[in-house]
Amino acid sequence: MSMSRRSRHTFTLSILGLGLSLASTGCLWGFGGGSNTSFVEADDVRLEIPGSEDVQSRAAAADNTMVRGHVHVLAVATANDINAWVTSMVEGAALVVGYLERQPATKREGNTNIYGPYDDNDGRDMSWLVRLDGGLTDSNYELWVGPRGAASQDEMDKLMTGDLHVDGKMRLGGFMLDFDVVEKYPEMKTFEGALYSYSGQANVTFERDTESQKKHIDIDFDNYVVEYTGFLDDDTFSTDKTYVYHRGDDGAGVFHLAVMGEWDEWNWSGPEQEEMILDMAWTAEGAGRTHGQIVEVLGGDLKYGDVDVQECFGEDGYLTWREINEEYLVLDPEYNFGDSATCALGVEAFDEG
Repeated sequence: MSMSRRSRHTFTLSILGLGLSLASTGCLWGFGGGSNTSFVEADDVRLEIPGSEDVQSRAAAADNTMVRGHVHVLAVATANDINAWVTSMVEGAALVVGYLERQPATKREGNTNIYGPYDDNDGRDMSWLVRLDGGLTDSNYELWVGPRGAASQDEMDKLMTGDLHVDGKMRLGGFMLDFDVVEKYPEMKTFEGALYSYSGQANVTFERDTESQKKHIDIDFDNYVVEYTGFLDDDTFSTDKTYVYHRGDDGAGVFHLAVMGEWDEWNWSGPEQEEMILDMAWTAEGAGRTHGQIVEVLGGDLKYGDVDVQECFGEDGYLTWREINEEYLVLDPEYNFGDSATCALGVEAFDEG
């Protein structure tokens, strides 16, 4: 019942390497330090769940009685992969926007300053344009990309649009990222990201309290499809669902996602698509539970029908209880583990936050 590294990465819809940069000057421009406009920070949209910092060491524990649950490891890996594209995209966009804001405004439309188009400083066949409206407490922004040498916004495509509102300790806002535009200008991808094709949009909204642990992040996908186009495989994964990360003032929280995919790399599934659903909930101390499902919502071809795995873990992150639905015990009769009485949370915790 283990999950391979390749299948884990395709499942997580990792948006690999959507780096945006104008940094060939060697200057790391960013917001703050004299900027006139507020912008999203990486911490605004970073998912932090128990185990996210040390999953590799704990997953490799030599003592077989001290293990991490499969679903827990998958949740941590998913959060880390989402962080890789969300935070890198935010940091890259801040780099571009911050650089252009320091150039003379090309023109002004009402309250909106327009900067660009400017050709990409890293020599890629792209140009950039930014539209900024607002100040240090409220801002609206748009980031456009076009071919190198573009003369106006009419020759470009809107890659990202968003807003930020700062009220004392509270930071609220969000942004839309258009993957069709990323695919149109593939030089935005890193080498590994070039093995995937993307379409659709992601709409990220967040609320963050800078003086406590409270943070709410929703990633609403709209007709999002990612296809692995590398060697020997052409798996396709898609979602129209919302990924949810809600954490309270004390650090207790929940994480939820759902995605359609092909799980034929495992011996209990064929090439048809099913929906994988993952839920995680944890206490302020870091103990919690996970629930993983693969469901035949459109037919599917799972060997013994829907898959259902429930787990609990202690404050140290190690597994205390695990149970799979009875139909799949034939594949691994020893899979069930521990006692459900050790669970710090009940299933109702998935609905909180």
